[in-house]
Parts: sequence; C-alpha cells; structure tokens
Amino acid sequence: MPAEPPATGSQEKPQPLTALPRVRSGDIRKVSAGSVLLAQIDVDKRHGQPVFDKDEERKIRSCADKPGSDSCPVRAPEYHDLTGDGKDELIVGVRSGSNLLVIYAYTLKNGVVTSILDSTSSPQSVEVADHKLVIHEPGDAPGYESRTVYAWDARQQVMTIQDVGYGRRAPASATPSGR
Repeated sequence: MPAEPPATGSQEKPQPLTALPRVRSGDIRKVSAGSVLLAQIDVDKRHGQPVFDKDEERKIRSCADKPGSDSCPVRAPEYHDLTGDGKDELIVGVRSGSNLLVIYAYTLKNGVVTSILDSTSSPQSVEVADHKLVIHEPGDAPGYESRTVYAWDARQQVMTIQDVGYGRRAPASATPSGR
C-alpha cells in the first residue's frame, strides 16, 4: 500500500554553528540545547532558508531554554551516541504547524557544535536504536506506516537516510515507545 512521503531534509554536509562558543570539555551536554537551536534558526535565516514562520520563531525564542512544556514547541533534548564514537550527540525536536516535527541532531567536531541532521516529518514515534534514528510515520492507508532510518555516514560526516520501508503497522503492544 502507498504511504505518505518519508521524512525529508537530510543534510549533505556537516554545518558548524560557529556563533556558539567552543566546547573544550568535548561533552555536548555542557551546551544549552536552547542556544544551539537559536543559533540554528539564525543560520537558516542568514542563508535565506528559515524553517519556522515568525509566530513559531517567537514562541521558540520565548521558551528555548525551558523546553518540554505543553505550551513550548521545543521538545526536551535527547542525548544518544549516533556516530558510534562513544560520545553522545544532541537531538532536538520542534513541533511546527499542526502535526510536523523538525528534528535536528548535533555533534562536536574539534569542540565546535556541528549540525549533522535536519529532518521534517509527521511522526507517530521517533526512536534511537543501534546508533540510528528511526522515524515511524502513519501511512495513507489504515494500518500502514512508513519507517525512515537515518544512520551515520562517516565519509560525509552527517546522518543520511539508510533505509525507507513501508508496511503494516505493528500492533500497539509491539510498537517501540517514541522519544
């Protein structure tokens, strides 16, 4: 059965956020997820590619440092090793529009916060498994879903789409919990 289009927005190359201070400790958890998100929004605007409309941006700016509340579109940050180097990367999700989620992932390269993924989708759930980010989206037919798997591409130094699958949705009891 056909399903909705898969998640989009995978980057072709890493994008350093040079406006942020260097993280000499090498621990991305020492960086404010809110400041990373705001730096990303500023970079996107400078490149003429704003992701959020003005009202969404205003809401994001007002709560970026206190994510996770019902009124804030910024979800609580997650930390997982996506690159397989034993260090956590930062994953930030932002609700946009009625049912979209913009997902960003960042790593540290020589102490510089660097964007390695930006994806927009309408997920049912998002999970990290075996260093991969997996997005499950509802299909356009009842009982079906699409699954997009992002994996670390060491050559390109970004997360790229490794696999896209369509099929029957797993029963509720077997569905992995979203993050």
